[in-house]
Amino acid sequence: MKDSGDDRGNVQNACLEEPVDVAEALAMYQRLMLERSDAEFVADFMVFCWQSVDPGRVAGLDLPGVVVDACADQLSLLMRMVDHQDQQRGAPAFWKRYIEWADYAIDFPLDERKRFMWETPGYLEPAFSVFVATGGAEMRSEAMELLAEYSGSGKARAAYVRSVIESRLSSEVSCGHQHVGG
Repeated sequence: MKDSGDDRGNVQNACLEEPVDVAEALAMYQRLMLERSDAEFVADFMVFCWQSVDPGRVAGLDLPGVVVDACADQLSLLMRMVDHQDQQRGAPAFWKRYIEWADYAIDFPLDERKRFMWETPGYLEPAFSVFVATGGAEMRSEAMELLAEYSGSGKARAAYVRSVIESRLSSEVSCGHQHVGG
């Protein structure tokens, strides 16, 4: 996997917005994959495919089975690509581990999540998962930075991160908890 040198996990490809139509977006990603495989692109593609096979999204959008199957196959290929590239850091590796944790309950300890940030300077994205896993006690400022940065993006990855952070914040409000500090 080529590395652009910019693996911060923050929205860098603002000009690359995903089409609303899942089949059209999948075709766009597959076409662009021939030209580029930088870490940001691969992470965006992985999360797009992962979110496109989510049962709630499949049902809500009434996605055809052929599109769902194509997204599932592509996600599997991308996950194997991360393994074969022996890339243990950065956005694609983080998302591979996160998806394995979310879908297959494979343990993903907090120290490992944090290590993705420590080993890739400037890569803040794992902060959202630490923030949520600690009940908002850790990495609050980093999560708020991601929330602000991802606010204008239409990509599945940004939307997912935003929704997870916003869900945590709304649970604090609904429970009457106000977090102080960070």
